[in-house]
Amino acid sequence: MPFTYHRQSLTNGIDLANATGIEIGPLVNPMVRKHESNVHYVDRATTEELKQWYSKDPSLNVDEIMDISYVWGEQSLAQATGGEEQFDYCIASHVIEHIPDLITWLNEISSVLKLGGVACFAVPDRHYTFDYLRPETTLADLIDAHIRKLRKPSTRHIYDHFANFAEVDVMAAWSKDFDPSRLQRINTKPRIYDVCKDALENDKYVDSHCSVFTHDSFFELLQGISELGLLDFKVKKVFPTKRGMFEFFVQLEKIDSKLSTQEKLKQFTKSLLQGYFFEVTMSADSPCVAKLYYDAGNGFCEKDTIEVHYREANKSQTLRFELPNDRIKSFRFDPADHELDLVIKRVGLVNNDQVTDIALTEVKPANQFEINRLKDHELHVITTRGAKDPYFLISL
Repeated sequence: MPFTYHRQSLTNGIDLANATGIEIGPLVNPMVRKHESNVHYVDRATTEELKQWYSKDPSLNVDEIMDISYVWGEQSLAQATGGEEQFDYCIASHVIEHIPDLITWLNEISSVLKLGGVACFAVPDRHYTFDYLRPETTLADLIDAHIRKLRKPSTRHIYDHFANFAEVDVMAAWSKDFDPSRLQRINTKPRIYDVCKDALENDKYVDSHCSVFTHDSFFELLQGISELGLLDFKVKKVFPTKRGMFEFFVQLEKIDSKLSTQEKLKQFTKSLLQGYFFEVTMSADSPCVAKLYYDAGNGFCEKDTIEVHYREANKSQTLRFELPNDRIKSFRFDPADHELDLVIKRVGLVNNDQVTDIALTEVKPANQFEINRLKDHELHVITTRGAKDPYFLISL
């Protein structure tokens, strides 16, 4: 299921059979095969160079490495592919985090896409990967790399990647009992320093995660890039990180690069709110996976549910559940599958760019709560001891 979901999320809505596209970094496991679409493979090295680099990797059969059509390295993507605005789509699965200069990279992808073309990315979420102990990338980091026009990971990228590398069990990271203080960094500082020094002195490419994202921080960065007038995309579709997985999926649609900065930002900001969402702003005394049931005409059932991870105890977080349409009027909100103290600060509905708050008096604790009170415009609840299925009912 993970690979199927992965591929479907990246190619969602693309008419592959009648489209021409590129896939960046396919290695041995492309999302789109040649028989499915007029797809061209792009990487930072030739096929033969990739085979040489991976020849000592026992987990990879170098004979299965895809034939690379275009090498995207020192030259721009338009130069590598031979022209601008020629492709309908671009797919990059677990590539974006490796890019030294993300702003230029996105601009170069935009340059080869037709107007309305789609850039599709699988993006690792720091909360569930070996980047857990690393700080999230800031807009300042991206601007610094962009102005310096980095084409290789910097010494800072390399050092941070290896110094804070810590193995993370994905399922454990989704658990309420996950304790990040027990994570162990596996590399030594002197060794990493030597790698950085060698990379700089010998102009070596050392593959690293140059950027670290969460679902929320990724879109905050795109918003910042758009405010600078440096983003020629709006959001088309988002597939959030699902329980037991470590990545989310993003589809960006190319907009006219000749638009003013104000118009680009307007289109990007509006695209973030396109769709229908149920939102809960809450804090709880332990992490949990919250679940929303919605009645689409056949009552509350498991197939009509959405899950969102509340990750950090006692910290306010807005959980956003994407709904299939705006006609749903009845919800069941399960904040956890275990006992907890919970404060609900806000409940609302987003219908495209229209946001409507739901009165907390309409959020009815229905099962396994022993304390329930409104205080300072917040709903404070405590579940019964040993609770396994506490839930609220909300009707509009």
